[in-house]
Amino acid sequence: MSYEQILFEKRGKVGLITLNRPERLNAWTPKMMVEMRHAMDDCVADPAVAAIVVTGAGRAFCAGADVGDVFKKRADSEGSGSRDTAAEDSGSANWVEYLRSLPKPTIAAVNGTAVGIGVTQILPMDIRIVSENAKFGMFFVKMGLVPELASSALLPQMVGTARAIEWCLTGRMIPPEELRESGLVSEVVPADRLIDRAIEIGELLAKNPAPAIASVRSLLVANVHNDNVAAVMRSEGEALQRAYATWEHKEAIAAFMEKREPDFSTKRA
Repeated sequence: MSYEQILFEKRGKVGLITLNRPERLNAWTPKMMVEMRHAMDDCVADPAVAAIVVTGAGRAFCAGADVGDVFKKRADSEGSGSRDTAAEDSGSANWVEYLRSLPKPTIAAVNGTAVGIGVTQILPMDIRIVSENAKFGMFFVKMGLVPELASSALLPQMVGTARAIEWCLTGRMIPPEELRESGLVSEVVPADRLIDRAIEIGELLAKNPAPAIASVRSLLVANVHNDNVAAVMRSEGEALQRAYATWEHKEAIAAFMEKREPDFSTKRA
């Protein structure tokens, strides 16, 4: 598939997706999300790819939804009595479930300004790092709208309810150090190191067994709000039984006993 609004390449064991509308500050469109999903599916299908990185071209990461291509078209269709379902058709309605169901981890490498859906589309990703030039803004209130993509649940989970309410009601820009202090992002790195650092993280993840990564992610997501300790332990026990049977677990044991680094890239006899 040829892409119009993203760039896609593979670096080592990492798939790198770049939002590529720099002249529009990478403003989001349904087509952009369709292309992102296609590239992510390509990464999932490629056994040589272990992790996925998403970043932006130019000085912004994503300046929210394209006002002309998304908001104005929707407003016009509402006024005419016909509904524009392009966004739903793009798969954005189940974006959170899609990301969480991916068997490979995702990393957001935010190079610059991210507002609105520029922020909410990366909340379900596994790891977020930002450059020193990055700023986030929950701009929905400034457009007379409300947060979407499950961000009214995800953001308070990540940064706390009081902070999430303040960010969303003011719509102010959040500087990188505050993002890190809040726990929403794990690192702030120099702009010229951002992509290299994201690739490094992806390669680090690639050293771990893929089935274990997928199972750990699944458990954390499923159990984050489960206060039934017995049920949590039961789900962990079931996952452990499956893990004990994997060749990756046996390779880890063999590597430990043989005092060598484990190799999870090729199944051993």
